[in-house]
Amino acid sequence: SGSTRRWNPATAAAAAATAEAPHALRKEQQPRTGPLGVGDRVILARGYESDDVVKLGPLKVGVVGEVVEVLDGPEPLKVLANGELWHYERGALVREGQEQEPISLHPGARVDASNARLGLLVVRGKDWFRGDQDGGAGNVGVVMIVDDIPEGRIGVLWPPSSTARRYSAGAGGQYELQIAPGRTQPLLPPGTLVNASNATLGLLVERGRDWHRGNDDGGPGSVGVIVDFVDDCLVVNVFWPLVRTLANHRVGTNGMFDLQAASLQDTSQRAKAASSLASAQPRACPLDVGDRVILAHGYESDEAVKLGPLKKGVVGEVVEVLDGPQPLKVLANGELWHYERGALVREGQEQPREAEYKGSPG
Repeated sequence: SGSTRRWNPATAAAAAATAEAPHALRKEQQPRTGPLGVGDRVILARGYESDDVVKLGPLKVGVVGEVVEVLDGPEPLKVLANGELWHYERGALVREGQEQEPISLHPGARVDASNARLGLLVVRGKDWFRGDQDGGAGNVGVVMIVDDIPEGRIGVLWPPSSTARRYSAGAGGQYELQIAPGRTQPLLPPGTLVNASNATLGLLVERGRDWHRGNDDGGPGSVGVIVDFVDDCLVVNVFWPLVRTLANHRVGTNGMFDLQAASLQDTSQRAKAASSLASAQPRACPLDVGDRVILAHGYESDEAVKLGPLKKGVVGEVVEVLDGPQPLKVLANGELWHYERGALVREGQEQPREAEYKGSPG
């Protein structure tokens, strides 16, 4: 009958050829969306080609890799490229052929999947609708959860109230947050002991010299982020994303230092922020007018600092706090001098022994 289908060698061969490549045909018609997963072919996201740490890995401009495993932690994507395995944060990669928008880490830029990262400092953005949940207009929060960024959401903690909530970073076309004005993610050389003078909001940290909390951080190598200061800045609150825990840690109490700046495996986030706005001043436990101060370890031998009135054993007083890279106006031995924040600590404040302080002035 007219409805009978007869075998035809030419027709069968064409059908077989089509059947041999169903995945290729589907890829062209329905590109994959959503979070990157095992088997995805990936390239570097725009802006990461010049990242100092990412440049150490196998992915370069024009090189395509494949996701072979998805793990926990800040750099969950294990990628094979040019025969080498490397771990990347989610924001560093996109699918091969995916359209990209320019990445922006400048103050006022909206926070979205292209720039959200652990420790990013943020304020309310154009689509904010939550009243004073952030503590008031201009209050700075810290990005502490990025697991949900593929769905367009991030977690932010607002000091000093420690209110923590999830916010839209693209979900439903809403962008509730933007990068805080004049601020970026702070930097310290990996392994530097964290103390009250160099602890800054958003600093990425790991267990340090005097760690005594077992696996409260999620285990060796886990990375946390400083979200607030307590106890005259001798203690900091740290959020540990791997175990979703907020905990207090010593940064000078009784001469104990629980934390150090996070190691090389996680500096792609810090290097990214540094390259975008190296001059920004992160929020530290702030010295203020009336504070009695001495030089921080390592600054006694700084050539520029040696010209000023503060020497080893000399105590000065902060008389004014200004803007700029040397905001602290100090009176010492009858002479006024301007200092950067990192050069000074409060009188009597415990500091790491100089041999253990790996940072450098500036």
